[in-house]
Amino acid sequence: MTTVTQQTPTPEQEMLNWGRLLMDGLPFADLIAARDRDPDVTWFDYWMQRSDEYEAMGDAALAGGHSITAGYWFWVGSMAAQYAQFLWFDERRPRGQKRKAELYHRAAPLLDPPALRVDLPIDQTTIIGYLRLPKGAEGPVPCAVLLGGLESTKEESYLFENLLLERGIATFTFDGPGQGEMFDDVALAGDYERYTSRILDHLVTLTDTIASDRIGVVGRSLGGHYALRAASMDDRFRACVSWGGFVQMDDWDFEYPMTKLSWKYVTKSPDLKTAQARVRDAIDVRPVLSGLTVPTYVLHGAKDETPISEVELLRKYAVNAPLVIDIEPEGDHCCHNLGPAPRLRMADWVADQLTH
Repeated sequence: MTTVTQQTPTPEQEMLNWGRLLMDGLPFADLIAARDRDPDVTWFDYWMQRSDEYEAMGDAALAGGHSITAGYWFWVGSMAAQYAQFLWFDERRPRGQKRKAELYHRAAPLLDPPALRVDLPIDQTTIIGYLRLPKGAEGPVPCAVLLGGLESTKEESYLFENLLLERGIATFTFDGPGQGEMFDDVALAGDYERYTSRILDHLVTLTDTIASDRIGVVGRSLGGHYALRAASMDDRFRACVSWGGFVQMDDWDFEYPMTKLSWKYVTKSPDLKTAQARVRDAIDVRPVLSGLTVPTYVLHGAKDETPISEVELLRKYAVNAPLVIDIEPEGDHCCHNLGPAPRLRMADWVADQLTH
């Protein structure tokens, strides 16, 4: 594994992500405690300790016969491990990733509704995903395939899954190349659509539970780029959401230094120059965007590090798709700083496309 030397993030750097951490379900009290922690306790160690404490709370709830509460604590513990490691690109990264996956696996059958693990072979590896069905679903229901981003993975989708489930839409989340549990086997790749199509191959066989003609794709951050690619190259998708996504990565210079280190890590590159070249080659949906024909919702924050010019590129190349462009003037990356409103709009839009 490549080791990257990195200075310890300052509290100011950590706080840049508070909106995201809150919206993904970490308790506010934990964030305050993380900010005010003893200076000898690292960000990573603080959150890994919280992860252990939440697992202990889950075990106690299970022992008391409270499975729903146990599922919640295991899931919060999983999120604590996720956000322990997402700023690091050394040996802490795999430790946190492994812990996150372990705790989510414990949480999955206890969630309400539960998450059913699905393992799908592809090439020389396996896609690990989770399918959740709306409570009380009778007959085939619509489904949304959810894609993570540069350092976000399937476990983070839980709260957005719940918004869709409440609206009668099943969800399928998974890790693709360069993400989560697939990272060890496959680095970031330019053919992510092969993995989303492999998911579709499975979903369309579930004729008793999934309506094969009502499947959408929702991608967050880099996943928003992948969602555009997936829907452009597989006409079985019926709707697409690019949530803080982008079209191409020619403009390397707009990336924050820490984001560049993330690209270096997920491409398994020896240096930033190599990472830049690999990312430029892999992340460009312009050649296939003419194949995007389904309704597509684009959420973009005007204060995102990803320039708003990416939206104009999408307009230029996605000439065959009905586009809904939602630009938030005060929004940061993925509009995490704006609370639930943007997420609710996206969930309602997906429901309008897939259930009406």
